[in-house]
Order: sequence, then structure tokens, then C-alpha cells
Amino acid sequence: MKRLGKILMVAALAIVSYSANAELAPQWSKGTVIVNANVGALETGGSVSADVVLVDEWWKGHFTVGGEMDLSTPGAHKVAFGITPRATYGLNITPKFEVHATVGLGIGAWSFDDGTTKKDESFIMYNEFVGCRFFIIDKLALFAETGYSYYFSCYRVGLSLKF
Repeated sequence: MKRLGKILMVAALAIVSYSANAELAPQWSKGTVIVNANVGALETGGSVSADVVLVDEWWKGHFTVGGEMDLSTPGAHKVAFGITPRATYGLNITPKFEVHATVGLGIGAWSFDDGTTKKDESFIMYNEFVGCRFFIIDKLALFAETGYSYYFSCYRVGLSLKF
């Protein structure tokens, strides 16, 4: 099911990237900051992230860099935390709708404690997401993403704020 979701989102991104016309104005200018907060669907947890637009017109879209902090409870008596630098390419389909793809590589840690056994471990984490963002008003958007993230939710929904 995860693969099907990824395939559909990538296919949608590819289709709209070919159909988007050059007359679309960039929605975000260089230096714009996007802050996201989400909750994981189908898993308990969430994340916050912040990105800065570095290039506002690149292949009819924009390129951002930023960071993400994740918190999750991937199993009984288990808690995971991660910090990930990330890069995102977003394509503005309309002034209110954007699709994007994000990749990140960072570090994380998890802890297990059921009262009798306690174990802690750190790990290198990789994540990749494809998603979309719909602006309700100029500075506030709803977003959804699907993808892969080690120990963290692969389906996310949340809010984005643009500064």
C-alpha cells in the first residue's frame, strides 16, 4: 500500500510538471520561510520543520533547504526522536496548490523501557516524502505527505505557515 501511494504521488508530480505552463508566477520568493507542523496518520507521533526558499524559479518550481524534528512512539514502550536536515523541490500548480518532494539525512535515537528491560540506541535516518500543499489563505496551508522515514510516520497531515 505504501508503494502504491508513492507511485501515485510521483506519477502526479511528473504529469503536472509537464503540464504546468511557464506563465505561472512563483508562489514563494527567495528567502521565504515555510514552517510545517504535522501529525502522523496510522502511527502516533508528529514532526515540525522549517524551510527557506533558496531558488524561487527552478524548473517552474522552487528549491528549499531546512530541518525537521520528529517524535514518535513506533511500538509499545518505545519512543523515538530524530533531527534531519532536508531539501525540497516544490512545483506550483496553481497559486493555491503545490506538489513537492523532500529528502533528508539525519540522526535519531530510540528508547525502550517496559519496566524490566531498558534499551537505548542511536541511528542514522533517511527520509523521503512526496506530498501536496493547499493554501486556504495566502499564509496558511493544509498539507499531506507520504513516503519513508525510519521509525517515524510514513503518512503525515498538517499545517504550513508561510513567512
